[in-house]
Amino acid sequence: MLSAIDHEGNTIIHLAARLESPPSTPPGVLQQMMWEVFWFKRVQYDCYPYLWQLQNSDGETAKQVFETNHASLRESAEKTVKELANAVLIVSTLIGTINFAAIFTVPGGFDQTTGEAIFLKNRHWEFSLLMFYLAGGLCFSGLTMGTLSVIIFMRFETEDFYVSLPCYIVMNMISIFYSAVCTVVAACQALIVQKVVITDFRPLVLFFFVYGLTAVMVMETFYVMFDYVYHLIRYCLCYRGLES
Repeated sequence: MLSAIDHEGNTIIHLAARLESPPSTPPGVLQQMMWEVFWFKRVQYDCYPYLWQLQNSDGETAKQVFETNHASLRESAEKTVKELANAVLIVSTLIGTINFAAIFTVPGGFDQTTGEAIFLKNRHWEFSLLMFYLAGGLCFSGLTMGTLSVIIFMRFETEDFYVSLPCYIVMNMISIFYSAVCTVVAACQALIVQKVVITDFRPLVLFFFVYGLTAVMVMETFYVMFDYVYHLIRYCLCYRGLES
């Protein structure tokens, strides 16, 4: 059946290029486009390689049929990704700015004689942790901006929605999450350095409450992308060595 050809010269790959992916596809044009490409690739790799470039009666290969039928969806997905990337870029820039400024405006100030941070001497361990969290937040925000720049300037070809774009999005999700976590933990650590939480735990409780809510919402968003990447890795290992 995989090698069958109908009276119009269409193979099963041509039909996969016209049909929609299974109804379990998550909502959203980006997710839909990724799963459409994934479904097409899966059917393609299940067929004999000589069928990949076979033309139907209209003179179109399966890939050309896919490009024609999904042109509108690809443009909508491209627009969605760029809008989302621009919004996240603003957030990551703000986080990076906050951490960069906090590194040079440390709690307690600096010794006017030696120029060293005051808390560096009497609270060395706590102060070192604070600098570590601030540096972590700055590095992860920089990684976020780097991956976003790659996404924004991507060509958004059909092949990009199969591997590269989902991987960059997952990398971006992880980096923006950890940059936010490092920033929140750094704020809590600053309270510890200044001994604020010893007398009043309310700021610390508020920080962790907000962090918990954010983590739940982020994980709900992450699930869709991680689910796709899981299936992508799984089937790439099954069909490794095949080239389109």
